[in-house]
Amino acid sequence: MSTISNKVHHIYYLMGLLAQGEELYSQHSVLQEELSVDERTLRRYLEDIHNLYSNIITTYKIKKEFTSRKVTVYKIASKKDISKILQFFLQHEDELGWILQMVYENDPTLLHEYSDESRELLQKNLQRDKNAYLFITSPFEDLHNKELKELLSKLKTAVINREYKDITYQYDKNEKLKDVKCLKLLFINNNWYLSIETNEGLFRFLRVSFIKKVEYSKNKISFQKGVVEKYESFFTKVQNPFTLPREFKKAILQASPKIARYFKEEMKPFFPTQEFVGQKEDGSIMFSIEYTQKMEILPFIKQWMPDIKIISPETLKEAFLQDMKQMENLYKN
Repeated sequence: MSTISNKVHHIYYLMGLLAQGEELYSQHSVLQEELSVDERTLRRYLEDIHNLYSNIITTYKIKKEFTSRKVTVYKIASKKDISKILQFFLQHEDELGWILQMVYENDPTLLHEYSDESRELLQKNLQRDKNAYLFITSPFEDLHNKELKELLSKLKTAVINREYKDITYQYDKNEKLKDVKCLKLLFINNNWYLSIETNEGLFRFLRVSFIKKVEYSKNKISFQKGVVEKYESFFTKVQNPFTLPREFKKAILQASPKIARYFKEEMKPFFPTQEFVGQKEDGSIMFSIEYTQKMEILPFIKQWMPDIKIISPETLKEAFLQDMKQMENLYKN
């Protein structure tokens, strides 16, 4: 990764922490280790963010136990400064107005904490835009549940601090997972998932709604940052909960002229690994998708049948035909 790309990645990461309510400072040793930067570089990143978004990010100085000097702490503005935040969103409403609408639909009490002037201004804009957006799914949907909100908060802390946890998980059976490493929270296919590495070194996705209990592990130390780093490349290719951290295979597929428009080179891909290959004389489109196991890709192919044809590999084609044969037998019986 280039120096510029690395800086952009770090700044977006820090902005994500600030958006989650974290209070950041350049002397934060855990954060320095997380980003592999020194105090001076971290300070520069935080100053850059503050210069860009001084209207929504505030600073204050406080004395910490580890230093005789006061440190500068950066955080998102408090509710007292909410008018600044509203002003920022309203100035950029063409790009960001939908965020306010989504948050408000999830929690109408959003307006209760604001001043009369700010509330009136926000209400006016929300009323104007309410028929412009329709959110069929949203990461906020499940957060009406108090227990789930608390669970997500606990898991977020475990991920940030690289904590070991004991997790009670109930899917098709009841499991007590000991000393699992909490790697990352992901929102996939309209559900929250926790990615973990088990005590045996196996990677798993746990659907958060099936997690019954999260407890402290006997292992109190943080696990090594390298555990997360070895999955970094994998996380950039996660496509759905069936993606596995192993070698990817490539499927070559053909979309018929009937649906070719959805698979042209300029169209948004359905999978992160999807690539345009070419267009045939009959108007059909050739494209590729990488996958780690058949369940990662077959449901998508079936969704478009009979207008998508598997060209290769043969193993995927055979798995598809076997599924179709089982479906045929089911209907015959």
